[in-house]
Amino acid sequence: MLAGQRRLRLYVTIGQRLLRDSLLFQILLHDDVELVGESETGVDTLNRLHTTRPGVLLIEENLQDNDGLTIAEHALTLNPALSVLLISDTPVSTGRMAIYLEAGIKAVVSKHQPIQELIKTLFYIRGGQVYVGNWQHKPAAGALGAFEALSGREREVAQLMARRTPVRDIAGQLGVSCKTVHSYKDRIFVKMGFERLPELILFMQRHQHGAAE
Repeated sequence: MLAGQRRLRLYVTIGQRLLRDSLLFQILLHDDVELVGESETGVDTLNRLHTTRPGVLLIEENLQDNDGLTIAEHALTLNPALSVLLISDTPVSTGRMAIYLEAGIKAVVSKHQPIQELIKTLFYIRGGQVYVGNWQHKPAAGALGAFEALSGREREVAQLMARRTPVRDIAGQLGVSCKTVHSYKDRIFVKMGFERLPELILFMQRHQHGAAE
């Protein structure tokens, strides 16, 4: 560790214990990394950030209780100096990357990238720098692939929107604010390449019809 440089205080939020352990076994080989906390869920992460005071949050895109982007946004509201590294299951299109960067996320890496690349990114963003890897600039998938790449909560919102459920009712069912629902709507449209609600409604009807066959 360089003289005068503080240790990297890391918090890890990954739902699968096996994946979390496999990453931590290798990350913690570096003496200048200190694990200050770990969670399976987004809610637990938000509850513990104040007491653990991490400098870097490593968070999975799809969590069992929420999506990593929403949790990251809340975490950055609590601590604007936090550097967030998001782990994604799928390549990230330019549109999705723009959403992540606008939310304050510093980097997105693939779950399948070599561990050394992930560790390199952790240290790069610790000072607040943004890291954009080449793997993120692949063309966006078709609508079906894009839908499958949505987080569980985003798919839930998309299905409710396709049923023409009012925003206020969606917010009530999910226990979130109307502003949050509008944020989900914007992300869904960007990720799927849609501009209007009828496009989403048509896609969902075709998708459900195809799934039933």
